[in-house]
Amino acid sequence: MRKYFLTILLVLFFIRIDEAAGKRLVIDSVTVNSERLCIDFHADDLLDEKVIEGLQRGLTSTVEYQIELWEKRGKLINHLVGQRSIRMKVFYDPWEHKYVIMSADEKRLTSSIETVRQKCSTMENFELLPIDQLNSRHRYYIEVKMILRPLSLENYQEIKHWLSGKAKEFKLNDLDDTQKQEQQFKRSLFRLFLALTGFGDRVISGRSPYFVVEDRTIHWEKQ
Repeated sequence: MRKYFLTILLVLFFIRIDEAAGKRLVIDSVTVNSERLCIDFHADDLLDEKVIEGLQRGLTSTVEYQIELWEKRGKLINHLVGQRSIRMKVFYDPWEHKYVIMSADEKRLTSSIETVRQKCSTMENFELLPIDQLNSRHRYYIEVKMILRPLSLENYQEIKHWLSGKAKEFKLNDLDDTQKQEQQFKRSLFRLFLALTGFGDRVISGRSPYFVVEDRTIHWEKQ
């Protein structure tokens, strides 16, 4: 019985890997706007049907982007020049019958899941840092990492009951991430359980080619 169970786990694990392989993060452009280095990027297929189903059932998802500007110094040594992050929480409000997208800048309600997808997966003209911090003789590149947490809950038993069909909805009093939640997520068996059921953390990243900034213009290095 145990061998059969482990086989099922392995099959589900490789299915999750195969699904993640089709996702990617693309840096669309790097520009100078109002003396600041700006970036456009998007994540393909960010919210799949599993995540949307979770939202509609009462789960809160967190989307975080970590944007880093690196200076190329050698074959193995690079220097982190600057970094910024974007963090959003998404959930469904049953009273308003709308999805809620919350960030540091705004709280948006929409009935369209396509609007949710666009808002969470596409960033345009995002300001990274002033160009006066850059040296025109140095080469740079940008890395963007996206972390999607489809599940933000404390009660493991409620998750099990919902997935098994014993509970029709969650009873949530606090939808905010806490240090306690992060500690729970780090427990290996719990993380494996979430990953195999489609609610584990999903991480994708993208990287720009090398470029220099001269006369307020981006000059790309030939590949």
